[in-house]
Amino acid sequence: MGSIFKKHFLQIIIAIAIIVLFPAYKTNKSLVGEKNVSKDVNVYVAGYEYNDSNFESSIEEIANEVGMKHVAKLWKNGKDIPLENKELYSDADAVVVKNKDVYVVGSIMPHEENVAAMWKNGKIQKLTDGIKSAYTRSVCIENDNIYILGAKYDKTNYVVKVWKNGISTDVVRSKNWVNASSMFIYRGDVFICGYEENGDRDEQRYKNNNIAKIWKNGKAQNLTDGHNNAYALSLYIENGIVYVAGYEIENNKYIAKLWIDGKAQNLTNGKNNAIANSIFISNGNVYIVGNETVNGIAVAKLWINGKAQNLTNGRYDSAANSVFVHKNNIYAVGYGKNENDRDVAKLWINGEEKNLTDGTKNGYASSIFVEDVK
Repeated sequence: MGSIFKKHFLQIIIAIAIIVLFPAYKTNKSLVGEKNVSKDVNVYVAGYEYNDSNFESSIEEIANEVGMKHVAKLWKNGKDIPLENKELYSDADAVVVKNKDVYVVGSIMPHEENVAAMWKNGKIQKLTDGIKSAYTRSVCIENDNIYILGAKYDKTNYVVKVWKNGISTDVVRSKNWVNASSMFIYRGDVFICGYEENGDRDEQRYKNNNIAKIWKNGKAQNLTDGHNNAYALSLYIENGIVYVAGYEIENNKYIAKLWIDGKAQNLTNGKNNAIANSIFISNGNVYIVGNETVNGIAVAKLWINGKAQNLTNGRYDSAANSVFVHKNNIYAVGYGKNENDRDVAKLWINGEEKNLTDGTKNGYASSIFVEDVK
């Protein structure tokens, strides 16, 4: 079923790719070094880099078919820490740190199917057996319990699963296509956001749209009514208030959205395509990163309490995928295209751009976590 997963995943990527790319704020060609990183924190970034430099970024959609492979990566303070052999297809999607233990979740493909995986301090633990395709999306720790969000294919669809300390539970099982994007644990309750097809397959209406959703301990709450395609991509909870970032397609325009306890707010006005990729709440302030396409170039955006700032200048396409706020410093990661049409994994600290890869091979940063040095 790996091919089915890949096909659906590529459909999502292609749909988002129109707007998810965005350019560089400053032209910093050097890799991140110790002098670039604050001495009182450790900055962990998860992502991946291709094992081949012979193809430009446009080959991404068919990379595996031509022999290019993702190689899962962890960067600590800019230092590259490979998680897997470069000949094995692998992805790193999320990272979290607790008590000096570093947890990264993603997937590997040793044979034909994706295997959901976790790396603890660089040592892999397989969560599935590889018979059916599976993947992970998010990892959270609460009271020393490790929660991992992912999904496994079962007969005709993916079943959303949560692994708690290695033991899996089916959380969302639907006859319609469902995708889980992000997870947050709050006082023992498991909150998941994502989207699900509404199941209306009437060919005269063409209304089999995706509904943005939250699941609390498996019980669904719709964020949208199904009139438009909508996607919930990132979730954060503070003081019992549930914040969700994503986007909705209205009149063929992508509108970046914020939902607070289910009530929607538009971050953009629909003039340009835009999405909200990641959300973080700190001291009551709402930080969201995403992108907006301006004059054909996707521009990285940061919204603080709804007020937008450009992170990039529009020269080259680039993308921000994750945001983390620590001691009033704003960290974001993603990637940006260079003059040689290679995608470079990027880290932004308070708007200053730093390269995590050297730009000879396509590289991407997916998730960031910052901890105090103790």
